[in-house]
Amino acid sequence: MHVYEAIERRRTVRSFKKPVSEEQLRKLLQAGAMAPSGSNVQPWEFIVIDDEKIIAQIAELKYLQSLKMTIDAMVLNDPKIIEKIHQQTLSDPLPAQMALLQRSAYQKSAVVAVCNKKGHGIGRKPWMNVENIASTWMCIENMALATTEDSLGMQISILREEYKIAAEKLLNIPDDYELTTMVMFGVPAETTRKREIGTARQAFSWLHRNTFGNR
Repeated sequence: MHVYEAIERRRTVRSFKKPVSEEQLRKLLQAGAMAPSGSNVQPWEFIVIDDEKIIAQIAELKYLQSLKMTIDAMVLNDPKIIEKIHQQTLSDPLPAQMALLQRSAYQKSAVVAVCNKKGHGIGRKPWMNVENIASTWMCIENMALATTEDSLGMQISILREEYKIAAEKLLNIPDDYELTTMVMFGVPAETTRKREIGTARQAFSWLHRNTFGNR
């Protein structure tokens, strides 16, 4: 498969039949580690998670985050009651289909926490880590294309705010690193979908010349 074909065929896989093998996983992670990085810092670290208890806890964090996002959207016109409604529904969660699907995906895939080192460059402040974050996402894109090449599936599962903090604590991530995202690898349980009409921007609608807005 040529690289342009892999770029065109890449899709997010929402459900898996089974995890990738250990050999396949190492091959995909190595592809990620070949990505470019600012000053060749190579700021990424990978945590392969095969402890079922930890996987279940991470999946639950993602489920609760997705559920809260659903609730937030429902009451967007009255932000003051968002947290109140969220707390009331935790004991009896709403049947949010996407949240449940995401949680299920964790159980049938190889789960990897991708981390990035905070800070970058001699003399720079520790919080100036935008380059490390960018480099780590380039690493993730490498893995996405390699997964496509091998006819496997990959899903990115981002944790935010208190859910990200909870996951970092659970995974014992040191203070000088942060969780970039969770990534799941597996054998797809679904047929590769074509891009839905209306979701993709028209080619070159994003192109400007010299100044923004000059097309």
